[in-house]
Amino acid sequence: MLNQTDFSRYIKEIGRGSRGARGLAHADARASFLSLLNDEIGDVRLGAWWLAMRIKGETPEELAAFESAMQETLSFRVRCDFPCVILPCYNGARQLPNLTPLLAWALAKRGVRVLLHGVRSDPTRVTTHELFSALQFPIAREAEEAERALRERGFAFVALDNLHSRLARLIANRWRIGVRSTPHTVTKLLQPIDGDRVMRVVALTHGDYIDRMGAHLQSTNARAVVFRGCEGEPVLHPKRAVPLRVFQNGEMLMRDWQGVAEHELPDTCDSAATVAYIREVIGGARAMPQWIAWMAQELLSASHDKENIISD
Repeated sequence: MLNQTDFSRYIKEIGRGSRGARGLAHADARASFLSLLNDEIGDVRLGAWWLAMRIKGETPEELAAFESAMQETLSFRVRCDFPCVILPCYNGARQLPNLTPLLAWALAKRGVRVLLHGVRSDPTRVTTHELFSALQFPIAREAEEAERALRERGFAFVALDNLHSRLARLIANRWRIGVRSTPHTVTKLLQPIDGDRVMRVVALTHGDYIDRMGAHLQSTNARAVVFRGCEGEPVLHPKRAVPLRVFQNGEMLMRDWQGVAEHELPDTCDSAATVAYIREVIGGARAMPQWIAWMAQELLSASHDKENIISD
């Protein structure tokens, strides 16, 4: 357990502004994040660390340390003997319909298991959890439920407060402080499934975050896909050209979604309209959106052997 003086020393290092701030050494970064998860700091130091890290940005060494602290304190881990894609769902939608549930369904139809994790609700957005509930897609509260859903349905959603209650409490400080910060970035690295057949899909919203996350994942030989998500969700924006960075064994390959000129999405992104649209696609009344089919195929390839990544 850190005392307040020790933590203030960390704030002094990271709080010198975007140019003067220095990254924390691995041990210090890990200790600071564990203190945050354990709620040992108090509001003043929490707010100072939160904003200092948002301004400075995370170094690859800090990301590795934060990720280590997060993984160590998971509530449970899920077993899966098949290739599995992990979709972190923390942003929701307020402009276009959130089609993350449809991507999960499309992947499961291709034989890829999909574990989604994220927040339950957001007062300003339509969350993936909200849509899963409305669609009656599988939502698990513990490891056995998730494992059963992966076997029987091919996909499952686990709310962060079940999977990592301390991390859920930490990122909820966004609503008190007013902005997201490093814990929201780190949460997208959460890997509640062990093994080398797991592919994490990390969707971010800003170019500098994508660069930093890519450097971290490449340095740790991770299996992952990093890209600019649609409003931060792990799906593509239909009309924007989006490069996908695919990481395996320390190497990176690029795949490019070119965008479509037009789409037939609903005019609103509320839950009812989104659910109706997804049900029509699943039922065959509408065609699968091109960007969802493209993404599902790319993730299918990336979750298998390296030589298959670049196949269409």
